[in-house]
Parts: sequence; structure tokens; C-alpha cells
Amino acid sequence: LFGGRDDDIVPLMDWLKARYEDEWHNFDARMQAKNLGGLQAGSNWDDYSDAQWEKICGWSSMRLQTLFRTVAGMMLYHPALQCHYEVQGVGRVRGEKKPALADVWTPNDCFTCIVSMQQYGIPGAVNYGHVNKMFSKFPSSLKVAFIDFKEKNIHAEVDRVHPRQKRRFFSCLVDGRCPE
Repeated sequence: LFGGRDDDIVPLMDWLKARYEDEWHNFDARMQAKNLGGLQAGSNWDDYSDAQWEKICGWSSMRLQTLFRTVAGMMLYHPALQCHYEVQGVGRVRGEKKPALADVWTPNDCFTCIVSMQQYGIPGAVNYGHVNKMFSKFPSSLKVAFIDFKEKNIHAEVDRVHPRQKRRFFSCLVDGRCPE
């Protein structure tokens, strides 16, 4: 893949494909089984459709991005708690298969995954896009905490902001229900 010369440039996707070759072939088989066209273009990355790129980006994120992998692992607790609740039969009425409280209780009542992101408050479509993908992929128990700021305004003295402080900092917590 890399010949050892300084002028060799290897696209990251080629490196991933070579590094995780078996997983790449399995991913290709899943794409074909779901009628998403498979990955016949090989390393001609410009030939893939937008729908195929969405799937390829998700596959590569699970191999490169530590945050995405960590959140994906933590969010496995959500369906596990739901399954545990259903197996325990809490609130089940005799003769019924579904617990009486099944429509009321959710795993969100006892599980929340809060991710602290330093860069989220910095405006940019890329930052928001990545986080929105996580919000759409994972259950509503995922929340993102970050520090935001606003420039000091006329209310700074009333709010007891130090005169030499140029910005007001505050903490924020957002989830998938927040407007973009």
C-alpha cells in the first residue's frame, strides 16, 4: 500500500480498506444483500453515490473515530435495559404478554449518556452534522454537553461579570430534540 517513498500518497479510505480487509468484504456483502448496490467501484471513490457514501462513512467512523465507537458502545445499554424490563415482567397483568407500564416506561428513565464535546460550541456545519448523525443513529438518551459563550453586553454589570472579562461563558446541554 505504501511503497516507502516520500512522494507516495495513500488515501485514508484505501488504508482503511487494506487494514480491515475482511470487514470491508463483509460490509460489501451486507450492502449487496440490502440492495444498496455493493461496492463494485473499488478504490474509485468518486464513483460512489451519496447513499453509498453515507454507508461508507458510517463504516469508516466505527473504525477511526474513538468518540463515535465509544458512544455506540455506551448506547447498547439502552436496548439492554428495555429487554431486561420486558423479561422481568414488571407491571405485567396476568394473562397479558405486554407489561402494563410498557407504554409509559422507557430506558431513558434510568439511563442517559452525556458526551462532553469541546468543539461543539464553535459554529460550523461539519461539527453540527457529525453530532446530528449521532443523534439520529442513537436513542434519545444521548445528550451533548459543551461550553458556549457570548460577547459581554450591557447587562454584564448587573450580572456581575468582571470588567476585564470580554465574554460570558455558560454550560449547555442539548439532545436530538433541540432545534438545529
